[in-house]
Amino acid sequence: MRLLKNSLFLLAFIVSSGFGMIANAHAQPSSLVSHRAVYDLALADVEDGGGVQSARGRIVMEFENSCAGNIVNQRMLVEIGNLGGGKIVSDYSLSTVEDLNGEMMRFSVSNSINGNVVMKTDGVADISGEKGIVTFNDEEGGTMDLPKGVLFPIAHTQKILAAATDGKKLLSAKVFDGNGRDGLQDSLTIIGKKSLKISEVLEKNGMGSEQSWSIQMSYFDLGSQSNEPDYVVKFRMFENGVGTDLHLKYKDFSMKGELVQLELNEEKHCK
Repeated sequence: MRLLKNSLFLLAFIVSSGFGMIANAHAQPSSLVSHRAVYDLALADVEDGGGVQSARGRIVMEFENSCAGNIVNQRMLVEIGNLGGGKIVSDYSLSTVEDLNGEMMRFSVSNSINGNVVMKTDGVADISGEKGIVTFNDEEGGTMDLPKGVLFPIAHTQKILAAATDGKKLLSAKVFDGNGRDGLQDSLTIIGKKSLKISEVLEKNGMGSEQSWSIQMSYFDLGSQSNEPDYVVKFRMFENGVGTDLHLKYKDFSMKGELVQLELNEEKHCK
């Protein structure tokens, strides 16, 4: 059961560290589209000896292109069944507000397992000075240093999209995603070829002509010497920031996510 719980924690981190970034996927802030997207999750593959028999869930993500910054609210609810008949339910939420310069981010994150809160924290990350720092406002308090050159999710994704537009295939970066004290990780992104792949949900929202790229993002523990990633996120990134074809892969099993609902909101014109 311990391995299964560890897998659920990793699954929760995927939302913030990887897939959550697609809500901010454009190099120009004025082109970000405010939207609400819902993804249904289902079991894709199971590793031998992983102990997982079933998995299902849902991700709800809301992105607002605000004049004061970019706001992301996301929730991920997952139910995992093991071979012994037991079940684990993970309920994960993350909210972030990142300024338009990519220098400061406020974050609030919580995760519960079977109704018991196992993580809850909030704070502010600031990389505007010579040295980045995260200040936590929870009961434990304290601060955490951030290395020079670290990126927040929006800046990271902007670099990915810029690289994709230039025809580049690889991007390496350190990222702090707001996932509490475990939010700092190393990443390697592989960018696929440009495509016009479309779906019924996208066509209904007038996205039939939007270009996209297949993205694979691998995340590594900075304190580990292993060359194997902790988890891998795959998805299709569209020019306006909407993402589809989600695939979450980590040590015990993998899940696929289908975009089932999409609402595009009107663009705000800032002075």
